[in-house]
Amino acid sequence: MGEKTVENITVAVRIRPLNQRELASGGEKIWEKDGEVGIKEKNGARNFFYDRIYDENTESTEVFIYQGVEVIEKCISGYNGCIFCYGQTGSGKTHTMHGVRKTNPGLVPLSIDHIFTMIQRSSGKEFLIRCSYIEIYNESVNDLLNPNFLNLQLAEDKKNGIKIIGVTEEVCTSSNQVNSLLVMGEKHKNIASTNFNQRSSRAHSIFRVIVESKNTSGRPDVAIATLNLIDLAGSESADVHGPAASSARSKEMKYINRSLLTLGTVIMRLSDKKNNAPIPYRDSKLTRLLQPALEGDSKVSIVCNISPCNDAYDETLSTLKFAQRAKKIKQVIVKNDTTDSKALIVKYEREIYELQERLREMENKMVQEEKSAMNLNVSKELQILQEEKERADTKLENLLQEKLQLAQDLERLKSFIIHAEDVKPSKLLKETEQKMKKVATKKTNLLHSKTSTSKEIIIEGDENLLTKNMDYLENKSIVLEDMGNEDINNFERHETMLLNGLDNIEFELLGFESPKNITGKPKAKQALPFISNSALTLEECLKIIEEQRKCIEGQKNTIDVLKSEIDVRDQTIMKFSKDIEEKQEQVELLSDELKLCKNNLTKLQISNRFRKASKN
Repeated sequence: MGEKTVENITVAVRIRPLNQRELASGGEKIWEKDGEVGIKEKNGARNFFYDRIYDENTESTEVFIYQGVEVIEKCISGYNGCIFCYGQTGSGKTHTMHGVRKTNPGLVPLSIDHIFTMIQRSSGKEFLIRCSYIEIYNESVNDLLNPNFLNLQLAEDKKNGIKIIGVTEEVCTSSNQVNSLLVMGEKHKNIASTNFNQRSSRAHSIFRVIVESKNTSGRPDVAIATLNLIDLAGSESADVHGPAASSARSKEMKYINRSLLTLGTVIMRLSDKKNNAPIPYRDSKLTRLLQPALEGDSKVSIVCNISPCNDAYDETLSTLKFAQRAKKIKQVIVKNDTTDSKALIVKYEREIYELQERLREMENKMVQEEKSAMNLNVSKELQILQEEKERADTKLENLLQEKLQLAQDLERLKSFIIHAEDVKPSKLLKETEQKMKKVATKKTNLLHSKTSTSKEIIIEGDENLLTKNMDYLENKSIVLEDMGNEDINNFERHETMLLNGLDNIEFELLGFESPKNITGKPKAKQALPFISNSALTLEECLKIIEEQRKCIEGQKNTIDVLKSEIDVRDQTIMKFSKDIEEKQEQVELLSDELKLCKNNLTKLQISNRFRKASKN
């Protein structure tokens, strides 16, 4: 324990204005403020003096400045504190303690804000704030932050006072978090309507704040202070509920009045030092929880709320006498310095240090594992990429083989094109020339010319023309022989010329003389290929020509089909080339995705290991 200070309990009285019920019943104001510290009857001789008197025009902020600020500052310094309101039902206790949070906050929210303001100003210290919220309903301690926890048991701790076993304690780091707990707890409070108050508290509520502080430098002592903010239920008489009151209301009234009577007895015994009788703290859960504060280790501030109406004269007088007795109590306030390792802030710091050490160990271990995992992942990725590359190379090889096969097919199809040796075999040409000469001889004999001289001229001329046509066809055959590596379009052009030559031969064989041109002059006779001094008949020559024409046309059709197939295969090759490019892009994309997945997996593994380490 640390420094000791002897102080009296701070007691103030707050007078509320007349309410609507009192005004409607014709009630009169008989109590008034007498200076800053006195209160008196208007028409009587009674007067009382306290530390402070607040009339109906006083705001809750002013009440907090005189009644709450000193208590809060003591708590931040390591002393226990207690603020509570006492009075009859409907006298304004809950308004004083809680108020209207946004427009006119009461002592509880103002205390919370001031705690965090003081923490902000306290340099060189660390703080940890824990909060709990309970109510004493029909002598049962219930947890307002967890309504499933009912009838909690009390245990006495010589070092830490009275403890509530199993109560919910929330660690808070801001006033907003604490205010959220207040709102949550108020939803679970027992409230009912009475003749005096539409929202009457049917239980005593205690909001407890535990402040742990520790110097960041110098002595490592920890100070643990407990602040109790108590909103007492009001004392009640039978006419509060009327004759039609339910058994539940009657039971609540009985327990409220019993606990308040015990509190009054405890205050009276504490104020009378000559009375050595035992103080009945254990007669009520309320006085048992207030025992550490009332015995003298806390800075206590009491606000007694009264109604100035003549209808409430007896209750107001009882409250003023209670305040007068409480004012006489002297307390020895002790600072709660401790080196106990059980202090939560010390435990948290030790846990933080241990977790930091474990975190460093885990980080070192994870770095090593990450390196090995990275090597393993890189090798796996390389293996996957190598497999992808091999598959792509195989596909490319297949495409190249198919392209080569197409080239071979193209060459094979080009080989089907008629070359010079196919059109003009040397032996056949000589035999054909001889046979054609014989045909020409027979042809001249069949002609009905006037003179033999003209026949000789015609035959001679025909032979010259046939010789010229043979030369022409020989030239075309040479051209066909040279075009083995030429484009198919050039072949088609020469093929057309060859067909024209065959047409000329057929015309000469059938017509025996040249047709006239458009000018009326006779055309020069075309040379008849394959015709010379030959023994072939006319029909045989025509048949040979027809077969050659069909052969050429068949080759032409074959070339067209081959061109179509080549176009299709070229398109297939182009498609395969595009597929190869797409696969290469997919390989690059998969490589990027693998890198991203690896990073995410590493982060996830780090997070999971940290969570497991934290749980352990």
